[in-house]
Amino acid sequence: MIKLYGVQLSAYYNKVKIALLEKGVNFQEVPTRPSQEPAMLEQSPMGKIPYVDINGHALSESTVILEWLEDAYPTAALLPPTPNGRACARELMTMLDLYLMPATAPLYRHLLFGAALDDAGKATAKAAIERSLLAVSRLVQYGPWLAGEYFSFADISAACVLPLVAWSTREVYGEDLTTIIPGIEEYLALLGKRASVVRMWQDSAAARAALLEARQ
Repeated sequence: MIKLYGVQLSAYYNKVKIALLEKGVNFQEVPTRPSQEPAMLEQSPMGKIPYVDINGHALSESTVILEWLEDAYPTAALLPPTPNGRACARELMTMLDLYLMPATAPLYRHLLFGAALDDAGKATAKAAIERSLLAVSRLVQYGPWLAGEYFSFADISAACVLPLVAWSTREVYGEDLTTIIPGIEEYLALLGKRASVVRMWQDSAAARAALLEARQ
């Protein structure tokens, strides 16, 4: 059995969770916080989450884990069959994971954990979020999925990142900045019909609600 370590508040943890569900892999979730403790660093060299234990072999970094799953369980493919299609899916995933999510992180940390966020920080974050969303919109190929005909890595990252961006920007700016991406409402409705996505959304929303209630 694969053990998945992390927290359901993390977009990157949820990315791996969706992939495991899509692949039909038997797995166990183990709540774990990031840490620089030696025992943690033996499993995840940067002390980050998520990481997985695969029959005693530890593996970290969400994209690396998805690539391992794609190699180990190829029949339930999460990448398109052509080189160009796979590259497009990976490119979109990268835009969402490495640009949009970090740009939104100051808002998310402020809303969930009470981290400081002044007006200058809000303005800087908004500019970075808008730039990242525009970059994503230039690559979108609804067909009906984000990278074309096939549900892929791109859609997994989108399912994890875009709802967080929508919630965070509504709370901080009073507007949902994800609407910069044309057709986003219809696309999110389509994602909402995917069983793996629905489960992740429900689990993540429950974890967020519990944290916010505990902070009150």
